[in-house]
Amino acid sequence: MSATTVFKALQWGLILFCLVFGFVGGTVAEHVMDQLQCQPHADPTLRTCSWLTNPVALRLAPFLSANSPADYAFTLLSNFWGLIALWLLALGAVRWVEKHPTQATAWWRRWSPQPLALTVHRTDVLRWSARAAFWLLLLGFIAFCVALGTPIVGTDTARSVLHSLGCSPGTFDPFSSPCMKATGFWTPRLTFYVLPLAGPLLAPVWLVLGFWDVLIAWAVLIAAASFLHSSLSSRATPRPPRD
Repeated sequence: MSATTVFKALQWGLILFCLVFGFVGGTVAEHVMDQLQCQPHADPTLRTCSWLTNPVALRLAPFLSANSPADYAFTLLSNFWGLIALWLLALGAVRWVEKHPTQATAWWRRWSPQPLALTVHRTDVLRWSARAAFWLLLLGFIAFCVALGTPIVGTDTARSVLHSLGCSPGTFDPFSSPCMKATGFWTPRLTFYVLPLAGPLLAPVWLVLGFWDVLIAWAVLIAAASFLHSSLSSRATPRPPRD
Protein backbone atom coordinates (compact mmCIF):
# COMPACT_ATOMS: atom_id res chain seq x y z
CA MET A 1 0.00 0.00 0.00
CA SER A 2 1.46 3.35 -1.07
CA ALA A 3 1.95 6.31 1.25
CA THR A 4 -0.57 8.33 -0.77
CA THR A 5 -3.29 5.72 -0.22
CA VAL A 6 -2.57 5.55 3.50
CA PHE A 7 -2.64 9.34 3.77
CA LYS A 8 -6.00 9.59 2.01
CA ALA A 9 -7.46 6.83 4.16
CA LEU A 10 -6.30 8.55 7.37
CA GLN A 11 -7.42 11.96 6.11
CA TRP A 12 -10.94 10.94 5.16
CA GLY A 13 -11.22 8.76 8.24
CA LEU A 14 -10.46 11.74 10.49
CA ILE A 15 -12.87 13.98 8.57
CA LEU A 16 -15.64 11.39 8.77
CA PHE A 17 -14.98 10.80 12.48
CA CYS A 18 -15.18 14.53 13.30
CA LEU A 19 -18.25 15.10 11.14
CA VAL A 20 -20.17 12.18 12.65
CA PHE A 21 -19.45 13.09 16.27
CA GLY A 22 -19.66 16.84 15.57
CA PHE A 23 -23.20 16.73 14.17
CA VAL A 24 -24.88 13.53 15.43
CA GLY A 25 -22.58 12.62 18.32
CA GLY A 26 -25.45 11.98 20.73
CA THR A 27 -27.17 9.52 18.42
CA VAL A 28 -23.94 7.68 17.62
CA ALA A 29 -22.93 7.54 21.28
CA GLU A 30 -26.33 6.17 22.24
CA HIS A 31 -26.16 3.42 19.62
CA VAL A 32 -22.59 2.48 20.53
CA MET A 33 -23.39 2.29 24.23
CA ASP A 34 -26.45 0.19 23.44
CA GLN A 35 -24.26 -2.22 21.52
CA LEU A 36 -21.75 -2.30 24.38
CA GLN A 37 -24.59 -2.66 26.91
CA CYS A 38 -22.57 -0.47 29.23
CA GLN A 39 -23.51 2.27 31.70
CA PRO A 40 -20.45 3.98 33.24
CA HIS A 41 -20.20 5.13 36.87
CA ALA A 42 -22.64 2.43 37.95
CA ASP A 43 -22.48 0.37 41.11
CA PRO A 44 -19.81 -2.35 40.52
CA THR A 45 -22.22 -4.99 41.79
CA LEU A 46 -24.88 -3.98 39.25
CA ARG A 47 -22.98 -2.44 36.34
CA THR A 48 -22.75 -4.05 32.94
CA CYS A 49 -19.45 -2.41 31.96
CA SER A 50 -16.33 -4.50 31.72
CA TRP A 51 -12.82 -3.19 32.32
CA LEU A 52 -12.43 -2.84 28.55
CA THR A 53 -15.76 -1.21 27.61
CA ASN A 54 -16.05 1.16 30.57
CA PRO A 55 -13.31 3.61 29.41
CA VAL A 56 -15.01 3.77 25.99
CA ALA A 57 -18.39 4.44 27.59
CA LEU A 58 -16.87 7.19 29.74
CA ARG A 59 -15.79 9.01 26.57
CA LEU A 60 -19.21 8.60 24.95
CA ALA A 61 -21.44 9.42 27.94
CA PRO A 62 -20.97 13.25 27.74
CA PHE A 63 -22.48 13.24 24.23
CA LEU A 64 -25.79 12.09 25.69
CA SER A 65 -26.16 15.33 27.67
CA ALA A 66 -25.18 17.63 24.77
CA ASN A 67 -28.03 19.57 23.18
CA SER A 68 -26.68 20.99 19.91
CA PRO A 69 -23.93 20.54 17.31
CA ALA A 70 -21.97 23.29 19.07
CA ASP A 71 -22.00 21.21 22.25
CA TYR A 72 -21.02 18.15 20.25
CA ALA A 73 -17.95 19.93 18.90
CA PHE A 74 -16.72 20.94 22.36
CA THR A 75 -17.48 17.46 23.70
CA LEU A 76 -15.56 15.89 20.83
CA LEU A 77 -12.47 18.02 21.50
CA SER A 78 -12.57 17.52 25.28
CA ASN A 79 -13.03 13.73 25.16
CA PHE A 80 -11.11 12.71 22.05
CA TRP A 81 -8.32 15.28 21.86
CA GLY A 82 -5.69 12.58 22.45
CA LEU A 83 -7.03 10.39 19.64
CA ILE A 84 -7.26 13.36 17.28
CA ALA A 85 -3.69 14.43 18.15
CA LEU A 86 -2.36 10.94 17.39
CA TRP A 87 -4.37 10.91 14.17
CA LEU A 88 -2.81 14.23 13.09
CA LEU A 89 0.68 12.97 13.97
CA ALA A 90 0.08 9.89 11.84
CA LEU A 91 -1.05 12.14 8.96
CA GLY A 92 2.08 14.26 9.31
CA ALA A 93 4.33 11.19 9.38
CA VAL A 94 2.71 9.67 6.30
CA ARG A 95 2.92 13.01 4.46
CA TRP A 96 6.65 13.20 5.27
CA VAL A 97 7.16 9.66 3.96
CA GLU A 98 5.26 10.59 0.80
CA LYS A 99 7.44 13.67 0.17
CA HIS A 100 10.78 12.07 1.19
CA PRO A 101 10.63 8.42 0.11
CA THR A 102 14.42 8.02 -0.09
CA GLN A 103 15.01 9.28 3.45
CA ALA A 104 12.09 7.22 4.77
CA THR A 105 13.50 4.06 3.18
CA ALA A 106 16.94 4.76 4.64
CA TRP A 107 15.44 5.42 8.05
CA TRP A 108 13.40 2.22 7.92
CA ARG A 109 16.43 0.13 6.93
CA ARG A 110 18.40 1.66 9.78
CA TRP A 111 15.89 1.19 12.58
CA SER A 112 13.87 -1.81 11.46
CA PRO A 113 14.76 -5.10 13.16
CA GLN A 114 17.23 -7.06 11.10
CA PRO A 115 17.32 -10.88 10.89
CA LEU A 116 19.67 -12.38 13.43
CA ALA A 117 22.89 -13.63 11.96
CA LEU A 118 23.77 -17.26 12.24
CA THR A 119 26.76 -16.38 14.42
CA VAL A 120 24.59 -14.79 17.14
CA HIS A 121 24.64 -16.99 20.22
CA ARG A 122 21.54 -17.70 22.26
CA THR A 123 23.24 -16.07 25.24
CA ASP A 124 23.33 -12.77 23.37
CA VAL A 125 19.59 -12.94 22.70
CA LEU A 126 18.91 -13.65 26.37
CA ARG A 127 21.20 -10.81 27.39
CA TRP A 128 19.39 -8.35 25.12
CA SER A 129 16.04 -9.58 26.43
CA ALA A 130 17.19 -9.17 30.04
CA ARG A 131 18.41 -5.64 29.32
CA ALA A 132 15.12 -4.69 27.65
CA ALA A 133 13.17 -6.20 30.55
CA PHE A 134 15.31 -4.26 33.05
CA TRP A 135 14.65 -0.91 31.39
CA LEU A 136 10.95 -1.59 30.91
CA LEU A 137 10.56 -2.59 34.54
CA LEU A 138 12.61 0.37 35.77
CA LEU A 139 10.77 2.96 33.67
CA GLY A 140 7.42 1.43 34.63
CA PHE A 141 8.40 1.52 38.31
CA ILE A 142 9.37 5.20 38.08
CA ALA A 143 6.17 6.11 36.21
CA PHE A 144 4.05 4.21 38.76
CA CYS A 145 5.71 5.98 41.70
CA VAL A 146 5.38 9.40 40.07
CA ALA A 147 1.75 8.84 39.12
CA LEU A 148 0.63 7.66 42.57
CA GLY A 149 3.33 9.12 44.81
CA THR A 150 3.19 12.79 43.80
CA PRO A 151 0.92 15.02 45.92
CA ILE A 152 -2.30 16.06 44.16
CA VAL A 153 -1.27 14.12 41.03
CA GLY A 154 -1.65 10.88 42.98
CA THR A 155 -5.25 11.69 43.88
CA ASP A 156 -6.08 12.58 40.26
CA THR A 157 -4.55 9.29 39.12
CA ALA A 158 -6.46 7.36 41.79
CA ARG A 159 -9.76 8.94 40.78
CA SER A 160 -9.03 8.21 37.11
CA VAL A 161 -8.39 4.56 37.91
CA LEU A 162 -11.57 4.35 39.99
CA HIS A 163 -13.59 6.04 37.25
CA SER A 164 -12.24 3.59 34.67
CA LEU A 165 -13.46 0.78 36.93
CA GLY A 166 -16.92 2.35 37.11
CA CYS A 167 -16.55 3.82 40.61
CA SER A 168 -17.30 7.48 41.38
CA PRO A 169 -16.31 8.32 44.98
CA GLY A 170 -17.92 11.28 46.71
CA THR A 171 -16.15 14.61 47.15
CA PHE A 172 -16.64 15.24 50.87
CA ASP A 173 -17.50 11.70 51.89
CA PRO A 174 -15.81 9.28 49.48
CA PHE A 175 -17.37 6.28 51.24
CA SER A 176 -20.87 7.47 50.40
CA SER A 177 -20.49 5.62 47.11
CA PRO A 178 -21.19 1.87 47.46
CA CYS A 179 -18.37 1.04 45.08
CA MET A 180 -15.76 2.34 47.56
CA LYS A 181 -16.67 -0.53 49.88
CA ALA A 182 -16.19 -3.18 47.21
CA THR A 183 -13.33 -5.62 47.57
CA GLY A 184 -10.70 -6.14 44.92
CA PHE A 185 -7.18 -5.06 44.05
CA TRP A 186 -7.60 -1.31 43.43
CA THR A 187 -10.38 0.00 45.66
CA PRO A 188 -8.87 -0.85 49.09
CA ARG A 189 -5.47 0.49 48.02
CA LEU A 190 -6.82 3.77 46.61
CA THR A 191 -9.19 4.55 49.49
CA PHE A 192 -6.89 6.99 51.27
CA TYR A 193 -6.14 8.96 48.10
CA VAL A 194 -9.72 10.28 47.88
CA LEU A 195 -9.94 11.46 51.49
CA PRO A 196 -10.50 15.24 51.75
CA LEU A 197 -7.40 17.37 52.45
CA ALA A 198 -5.10 14.56 53.62
CA GLY A 199 -5.65 12.45 50.49
CA PRO A 200 -3.99 14.77 47.94
CA LEU A 201 -1.19 15.93 50.26
CA LEU A 202 0.00 12.59 51.64
CA ALA A 203 0.22 10.69 48.35
CA PRO A 204 3.76 9.33 49.06
CA VAL A 205 2.51 7.85 52.35
CA TRP A 206 -0.52 6.26 50.68
CA LEU A 207 1.75 4.84 47.97
CA VAL A 208 3.84 3.00 50.55
CA LEU A 209 0.90 1.91 52.71
CA GLY A 210 -1.28 0.78 49.84
CA PHE A 211 1.23 -0.68 47.41
CA TRP A 212 4.16 -1.82 49.57
CA ASP A 213 3.85 -5.40 48.36
CA VAL A 214 3.64 -4.31 44.72
CA LEU A 215 6.70 -2.06 45.14
CA ILE A 216 8.73 -4.83 46.76
CA ALA A 217 7.80 -7.37 44.09
CA TRP A 218 8.54 -4.81 41.36
CA ALA A 219 11.95 -3.98 42.89
CA VAL A 220 12.79 -7.69 43.12
CA LEU A 221 11.98 -8.14 39.43
CA ILE A 222 14.20 -5.15 38.54
CA ALA A 223 17.06 -6.56 40.60
CA ALA A 224 16.60 -10.01 39.04
CA ALA A 225 16.67 -8.56 35.51
CA SER A 226 19.80 -6.55 36.36
CA PHE A 227 21.51 -9.60 37.85
CA LEU A 228 20.58 -11.75 34.86
CA HIS A 229 21.90 -9.13 32.45
CA SER A 230 25.18 -8.83 34.36
CA SER A 231 25.58 -12.59 34.50
CA LEU A 232 24.93 -13.01 30.79
CA SER A 233 27.19 -10.08 29.87
CA SER A 234 30.17 -11.93 31.30
CA ARG A 235 29.43 -14.79 28.88
CA ALA A 236 28.62 -12.64 25.85
CA THR A 237 29.86 -13.78 22.46
CA PRO A 238 33.05 -11.86 21.55
CA ARG A 239 32.64 -9.53 18.60
CA PRO A 240 34.83 -10.18 15.55
CA PRO A 241 37.19 -7.28 14.75
CA ARG A 242 36.06 -4.96 11.99
CA ASP A 243 38.18 -4.68 8.87
